[in-house]
Amino acid sequence: MKYLKILLFILFFIGTVSIGYFIKSYPIIEFDKKLKIYEVFNLILTATIGLSIPFFIKRWIEDSRHVKNNLIIELKDTLSEIITIKSIIKQCFNDNTISQRHKQQIIVQFEETDLKLNCLEEQFKESFDNETKTMRAEIKAEYLNYWKYSTGAEIMSENFITVSEIFYRSHNEIFNKLETKIKQAINKVHRI
Repeated sequence: MKYLKILLFILFFIGTVSIGYFIKSYPIIEFDKKLKIYEVFNLILTATIGLSIPFFIKRWIEDSRHVKNNLIIELKDTLSEIITIKSIIKQCFNDNTISQRHKQQIIVQFEETDLKLNCLEEQFKESFDNETKTMRAEIKAEYLNYWKYSTGAEIMSENFITVSEIFYRSHNEIFNKLETKIKQAINKVHRI
């Protein structure tokens, strides 16, 4: 980046010298010989602003786009972690049994998802704190709802050995609400 700036400065200097030489040698436009110093500064300032603003705006837009893409990737990763929990419960429903190992897998998966969500929330606070405040709260509320239902006393008790259709249907409804919130968050990040 440092070499690029030096190269741009050298090219700018060479360009201005050659333009000056060309205008002096082959005058296309006749200038008043009584040129005022503030007019020269005005011309230099206008040229500097005209060349530098597009460069900085382009860089700012690209930086913002990279941040948004990283947040979207994190949201998708978090969703895939939650889908893993759903697939464990779906497998237990299809097998018509749920073992202590499955329950432990669900708990471990929720712990990993908690870490991802906390990391994601910190990234949102760092990047777009005000714009995502309500979205973060909605995702967190739906996630806590899903966590309470999926790790509640009913499913984690020793007497809970099969996933009933009622439990599975309720689980899917709560999961779909959470999934919808995360997908809406992805769309909102695109629009920020």
